[in-house]
Amino acid sequence: MSANELYRVEVRVRNGLKRYYLVREVNTDAKKFAATRVIKSGTKPTKAEISRTIALFGFDLEMKCMNKVAKFRAGKFTFEQYADDNEYYELEKFRYLLARLPPENPELESAAYISAAARTAAVDFTPAEVSRFLSAGEIPRGKRLYDVNVVQNLHNACRLHGKKERLTPKTVYRLQNILYQNIDAAPLSSQSKKDLAALISSFNQKIKENAHPFEQCFLFYEAFSDHFPEAGLLGFELFSKMTAGFGYRIPVGSWPEMTAWAKNRNADMEFAVRRSFEEMTKGKIGVRQKQLDFFS
Repeated sequence: MSANELYRVEVRVRNGLKRYYLVREVNTDAKKFAATRVIKSGTKPTKAEISRTIALFGFDLEMKCMNKVAKFRAGKFTFEQYADDNEYYELEKFRYLLARLPPENPELESAAYISAAARTAAVDFTPAEVSRFLSAGEIPRGKRLYDVNVVQNLHNACRLHGKKERLTPKTVYRLQNILYQNIDAAPLSSQSKKDLAALISSFNQKIKENAHPFEQCFLFYEAFSDHFPEAGLLGFELFSKMTAGFGYRIPVGSWPEMTAWAKNRNADMEFAVRRSFEEMTKGKIGVRQKQLDFFS
């Protein structure tokens, strides 16, 4: 089903009686996951009956699909260090819900992220100050040129978030150039470049071997921080870019902090997704038109 066709209607015959089902189907990892709800038995459902079933049970079908996808992905990957099945289930719920969350205010979200990232470079800009600076060029009193450059560079780096690309030394150097534009930063030594290349090669190999992507992003971040303690800003941004590319947007912290944050956020996102389904049922509902014409 396309993005505009959330549902299809399916008829099944049992003991000579036709039963009509509303089907919500999602595709992920080259597999299909579906959840169903009976609309009625006997005669064909009308458009009104289909719409009523969607309004009453659409969100429940979405949550059933979510549980199936989360369980599948939590069991699909191998784990190297943080092997808690419940935590991986919550991470996969987070990934699923995040992809279906109604669009938020991207400017406010970006300002909050830049404020947090800037603190890794000892730059104190509140989200409101970041927002005013980016929208109106307003520089808070007492800020250094270095502070302003860090915020501007982070803004430019944020534009790369969500772009899934293979991690290579070239992508790291490109990000480094963006983050340290107009900022004094010592270039990587030849040995540091070799260390970085080894970390990247190990990461890509483990991803290829079906290791869990979020765990590997975090392990890469830990190793990067150990090898390059002076490059906190680059490590923070690398982690954010890498995880966003795999469908996770979780603030960097310790493993317990991140998994606890994701679990708490899941409850909020479930509520937001429920609200979005309620709003959707008030407008045009995505059901395959040919099927509606056939069953009406």
